[in-house]
This record gives sequence, C-alpha cells and structure tokens, in this order.
Amino acid sequence: MQFNGKILNTTERKEFIAIADETISGYYEGLPMISSELERIKDLHDEYHEMYRTLLSVMLFVMITMIDSMAISKYFILADKDYDRRFMRGKMKVILNEGFKRLYGFKEGKDSKWDELGSILKYFPEEIKKQYQELSSLLEEQAKYYSWWKDERDSETHLDAEKLYASRCEDVIESKVMMDSLKLFNAHYAVDGFLINMHVCINNFLINKYQRGELKEEQFK
Repeated sequence: MQFNGKILNTTERKEFIAIADETISGYYEGLPMISSELERIKDLHDEYHEMYRTLLSVMLFVMITMIDSMAISKYFILADKDYDRRFMRGKMKVILNEGFKRLYGFKEGKDSKWDELGSILKYFPEEIKKQYQELSSLLEEQAKYYSWWKDERDSETHLDAEKLYASRCEDVIESKVMMDSLKLFNAHYAVDGFLINMHVCINNFLINKYQRGELKEEQFK
C-alpha cells in the first residue's frame, strides 16, 4: 500500500481509535497467559520445555511489539499539537527500527527472534518448515528494501540534538506515517499467525500422546 496524502476526518479518526483500542485489548489479554506459562516452566530444562520456552518467548515479544506499534499509532492520530505529532512520529520510528531488528535483523535473521525459532524447527513437521522458509524470504526482502529508519532511531535514542531537530522539522504527512507504522505491524502479524500454527502443532502432539495413553492427565497441569 502507498500513502496518498489523505488526512482522516473526525469520524474516520474515531473509527481508527476504536479499531486500535480493540486490537490492543485483544492482544493484551493474551500476555498474562504466556507470562504465567513461562513462569510455570522456568525450572524445567528438558528438551521439550526448552523448545516450548523458546516458542513462548518469541510469542511474548511479537505480541508486545504489535501492541506498542498500534498504541503509538493511536497516540500519533490523537495528537492535536504540531510538536506532539512530530514527537510521536519520532518515537514511532524507534519502535519500527528496534521492532524489526529484534524480530529479524538486517543480516539474514542472525541473532534474532526469528533465528531462535529456526533453532527449534527440527521438532516440527515439514509444513511448518515450509512456512518458515516462505516467511524468511519475505522478511529478508523487507530487511533489504527498507532502512527501518535507523538514522532517526539513533537521533531519538541518543538525543543528538542537531540531527533530532532536523528530523523533527521534516513535514508530517499523516498517511505516510501510518503506512510506515503498518510495515512493522504487518510483519509481526504474519509471524504471529505462524507462531499460532507452531503452538497448534505442539498441542496436537500432546493430545495425541494423551489419547494413546502415553501421558497422564496430571502432566497437562
């Protein structure tokens, strides 16, 4: 999608805020469950739980980043003062850069959350491995195509006053800022769907073992 210079009217702003609130609420509800599972298995270091911990850790990261991305987009739209909008745009670019860097990085996914997922693929069926490769290609394309606002992130994070002022003085084009924000949200949204598939595989595996009598009911608690 390309920005077209559109400025939202009052009704459209209210609709966007409502969608943002609903999206944030939906993902936020899942965080306590993931956190409690990580706490429950923190002292379990067998092969299965190490694999499961990796999956849950990546899920937690992806969901929090999606929530933060949507939240800062919401407050950018809500800002009604010129400097506030420039400030929110700058902080959004920090999330855009850090969010993609931690998710995939800029060197073929090395030392990233995506790389961590790759380390547990051996436990999953071929269909999951195929999905991983397809998403890897898309993420690699995004890593090469976009700068992910590294310069702006550096200025914002290190408070380089001259560069920061120059960045803040750039024209604020609302639709372009929102399209930029969606680049990160959509990347994480795709990965979130893949993580759900991985989690379903684990659940199905355990259910099958239980039905065959290989697991006792108390092992599910």
